[in-house]
Amino acid sequence: MHDQLDTYRSNFLALKDEATALVAGVDEDMLRRPPNPDTWSVAQILDHVNTAGWLLLNSLEQAIQDARQNGPYGEPPFRYGFVSRWFVRSMKPSSGWTFTAPSVFEPASAETLYAGEAMEEFRALQDQFATCVVDAEGLDLRRLRVSSPAVPLLRISVGAWFGATVAHQQRHLDQGRDVIQALGVAQPST
Repeated sequence: MHDQLDTYRSNFLALKDEATALVAGVDEDMLRRPPNPDTWSVAQILDHVNTAGWLLLNSLEQAIQDARQNGPYGEPPFRYGFVSRWFVRSMKPSSGWTFTAPSVFEPASAETLYAGEAMEEFRALQDQFATCVVDAEGLDLRRLRVSSPAVPLLRISVGAWFGATVAHQQRHLDQGRDVIQALGVAQPST
């Protein structure tokens, strides 16, 4: 597997471990509790990331499956276009940008969620993204494009989607850490 794909795959698996550590030892009720009415709980954050991830993953898997037979094929390194690069940067926690989640990605209400189930779904999502990355080996990650499930006019490269998804999930795990801290929950030291 080439370095770009291996990095994406490794990042998805690392996010699974990071999220597992984030919720370790935190009571289910605390994971459902938002620190104030204007923010999401950790369970809602996981629900949002899961919803966005599964919707995107379906499109990525279909595009990769089709491309396995018809191309485009390509060799790394892949350099992405302006829109793809901007989108990945905007998703990074360090970007300073804030967004309102599109309605299709809005989480369920906190009291209806089970944080343990949301966490298991998150772990499964990371494993499936890692598999999807492996399946993309040999394809042109720049020329193969997929539309956003929330904004169909936004079509970016599959490789950029991998990078943006890692960044989006990292952003929300950071948000989850902030929620846990705001609730005063003691976290185990790493």
